[in-house]
Amino acid sequence: MTLTVGQTIPMNEVKASLHDQEFSVHGDIIDVHLPDNTQIVRIMFDDDMIEDLRLIDANTRAFIKKLPLVNLGTDLGFSLALDILKQVCPDRDWSGVSAPTAILPNYNNAVSLLADELATIKNQTVLLFVGTSKTAENYLRNRKIDFVLTKGQIYPKCINILPKTFPLSCQVEDLLIYSLTDNNPGKNADTATLLTKTKKEFIMPLVGECVVHSLHGIGRFMGIKKLDLLGDGNLSDYLTLQYDGGTMVYLATDKTDVLSNYVGEPTRLHKIGGQDFANAKQRVRRRLQELSFKLSDLYRQRAGIKRTPYEILDDNNATFAASFPYNLTTDQEKVMQDIYTDLTSQRLMDRLVCGDVGYGKTEIAFRTAFNAVMNGYQVVLLCPTTILSMQHYQNAVARFQQFGIRVAVYNRFITPKQQAQTLADLREGKIDIIVGTHKLLSLTQSNFHHLGLLILDEEQRFGVEAKEKIKKLTPHVDVLTLSATPIPRTLNMSLMGLRDISVITTPPKDRLPVITRVAEFSWELLWNAIDEELARQGQVIILYNTVKDMDKFAAKIAARYPEKVAYVHGQMPTAQIERTITAVYEREIDIIVASTILENGIDLTTANTLFVIGADKLGLAQMHQLRGRVGRSTTQAYAYLTYARAEYTTDKAMERINAIKNFYSTGAGFNIAMRDLEIRGSGEVLGANQSGHIEEIGIEAFAQILSEIAAENRNHQNETPSEI
Repeated sequence: MTLTVGQTIPMNEVKASLHDQEFSVHGDIIDVHLPDNTQIVRIMFDDDMIEDLRLIDANTRAFIKKLPLVNLGTDLGFSLALDILKQVCPDRDWSGVSAPTAILPNYNNAVSLLADELATIKNQTVLLFVGTSKTAENYLRNRKIDFVLTKGQIYPKCINILPKTFPLSCQVEDLLIYSLTDNNPGKNADTATLLTKTKKEFIMPLVGECVVHSLHGIGRFMGIKKLDLLGDGNLSDYLTLQYDGGTMVYLATDKTDVLSNYVGEPTRLHKIGGQDFANAKQRVRRRLQELSFKLSDLYRQRAGIKRTPYEILDDNNATFAASFPYNLTTDQEKVMQDIYTDLTSQRLMDRLVCGDVGYGKTEIAFRTAFNAVMNGYQVVLLCPTTILSMQHYQNAVARFQQFGIRVAVYNRFITPKQQAQTLADLREGKIDIIVGTHKLLSLTQSNFHHLGLLILDEEQRFGVEAKEKIKKLTPHVDVLTLSATPIPRTLNMSLMGLRDISVITTPPKDRLPVITRVAEFSWELLWNAIDEELARQGQVIILYNTVKDMDKFAAKIAARYPEKVAYVHGQMPTAQIERTITAVYEREIDIIVASTILENGIDLTTANTLFVIGADKLGLAQMHQLRGRVGRSTTQAYAYLTYARAEYTTDKAMERINAIKNFYSTGAGFNIAMRDLEIRGSGEVLGANQSGHIEEIGIEAFAQILSEIAAENRNHQNETPSEI
């Protein structure tokens, strides 16, 4: 039996499988003693779900390491999976491999979803374990995706289908391994199922959830009934949909192509017949047309401005790229090509780059800035928070200084005298890149020697007044906007007609999902989390959003971990904030207690445990952003979302924090989307709040209307631009 974190399996079933092994039970924990009696595998349950797998010392009970999976009845860790890999790849040296390089979403039997993934993979060796099923083989053949049927030798840089089972989907060295077998669905399989909700395919809802009928609109799914609707005495299965006034619609189970999933709870159900739904769509269409006219007019005006095309120097770019310690992902490469295409044209760039937290948007920004400076332009990097501006400034100095590129910072951390000197240097052209907060928006073109590029980080976090100032600052400059607010895949192409958009959907190589635990707060849980992180020489971020007694809370932690703890919040003097953050970066402090001031601020590759106090008081987007503060390297990261006693926590709050827990994989922002974050995100990307429109007609109908309007805009894109 192979066990994985997140797997649903009764505790008694696990105990029954251990009849030949020594084990002990402590509440919801099973300790399995290994044959040498020096180590113990600890299996921790939450009801019928495996919450954690750990290796601990049998004598001291000290934590040794987390385990990705455990094979009961054989050996510890990844040994069973290695036996399978040795059989299918006998020519490889497996002696140094004891665990997966990365855990991938387990697609279970979602062949269509996996096919979409496989279609994007080029020049990599893929092992697809399908058991005895022919479904994958037939489906890939119909999709015209090349593969080989493998029983012996593995073919490199091909999709190899193997008639065997494998315990999970993962990456092992340069092999991408996908399992389409049901032997251990676990929580990864749940993730894959949820992922499919971002595709244009219907996922059977739970009873009580809402769906959208292409004719009737939003109705509530009430289950499947056997009915004789044809009057021939034969019973057939029908989906039962309830509409306004209690009217029922019965739909044959083979007609679900007219349905799409609805996310959340609508303000009302539609009346059957189609007119109610048609009127709602018409209202949304009018509002979107008004918005698109404003946007497209703005972009047409900018399109009328011509500038000298950039010269992209390959040698210079290669030298700058070599100073980055990682290879770009395929998505990052594609985004850079999009940007180069923009810059080498005469038209001003106005590109939005969307990517989940930690997916490498900063490197995209730096490479774009480098090319701007190489072409004689000054660059503004605008950030929503002071801490984020300091982080970008420090990173920029480290990257650009060796190339003779001068970087400055302009925020509330610098003194009035420093500000005056910075403005003088900026005007004289002594500064190439200036990083700062909204304080930069008080500047005009006259403050610059030759401003050519604005990079706007997290646009959605700037207010309306700030955005108006940005427009005044940038009528004649290129603009690159970065956003961690994801866009639903169903909306991405629709938005293309309104804005130039590039999307990063793949995580950096070897990036692991942040394992998330939701629990009631206890000091024991906090101490364990800190102990385990410090034991592996890491740092801990503790989110504590009650400023008035943060000092007392931090003092209690410091009593246990002297000289390792500091705290920071937005009401502190700016100099103190700067000193504290610097101490964390320089590893003088290993435990930082902070308010949500860190939500978009700190980027520590050595901070791999996040502990949130009062997660039920935070929004879903906030929690997702905060979780992105950890797991930014190849080290497994953990996030603990804790709340006060369950009876004091609202159902809505628990839905939010459980949504974060359930979306386990990297890139979770794109999946959280179908709950809350993506729906609001689409509005932020458009520049107005569109979530009400999506709620009124459902995301599929919204995307369809937006796509039609975008097509109309593309047809008019060659019209003469308005006078500026």
